[in-house]
Amino acid sequence: MRKAGTLFFIALLALSFCSKSKAGASGSSASRDGQAAGESRSGEGTAGGAAPRIKAVALSPEAPTVLDVVCAGPELDVPEGEGVDFIYLWFINGQESPDADGPVLDKSHYRKGAWLYCRVQSVYQGEESEWFKSDVIRVHNSLPALDLAPVGSFAIPGDFRYQAAASDPDNDELTYELLAPLDQGIAFDARTGALSWRLDAETVERLGESVEIKIAVSDGEGEKVTGSVTLQFTSTKKKAEPI
Repeated sequence: MRKAGTLFFIALLALSFCSKSKAGASGSSASRDGQAAGESRSGEGTAGGAAPRIKAVALSPEAPTVLDVVCAGPELDVPEGEGVDFIYLWFINGQESPDADGPVLDKSHYRKGAWLYCRVQSVYQGEESEWFKSDVIRVHNSLPALDLAPVGSFAIPGDFRYQAAASDPDNDELTYELLAPLDQGIAFDARTGALSWRLDAETVERLGESVEIKIAVSDGEGEKVTGSVTLQFTSTKKKAEPI
């Protein structure tokens, strides 16, 4: 009986030791799993060398002309993007522009009517994200610029001549229009902007001592651009000296 009791006590000690060993191993495994899970959560974004994903690329301005430079602004999928670089590929009318890189596309690369978009890739610690394509935008028409030189006084009677000048960033053909005055004796060339006007005393009496010459120019696609100059009249006749 004494021998049987001793064997039973030894068996109980062995069972208790195995249970503690199993529990310790289980706890160690859970601790490692928890640590791994923690590393996975902290590894989101730019940790661990993974490049953050680009979720949007905005082009501005959205309706550029040949007077504008176009900028690409990538937006990352993570709030922090320190140390992240970007690669930019610009496309004009569906063709990659090999001499254009960086976030800014210079206006020398495109003309009116061109379609533009940009593909952007993020790079972090040697890792590269997938490419993201921006929306496609079109280069719009730009208005002409009208240059009207000021005029001094004009002695009447005589033939007054004036030349309007204008330029167009898109090199469109321009048309001039005389808006005022619409007086008799005025000749105006809508193609060149040249004006000639026979002025005499009767004209001055009808219009006053000065008149505003108002001219418009158009490229046929946008609104008219207008400008004006003021013409002052003087007389060549000598005033009678008081007695």
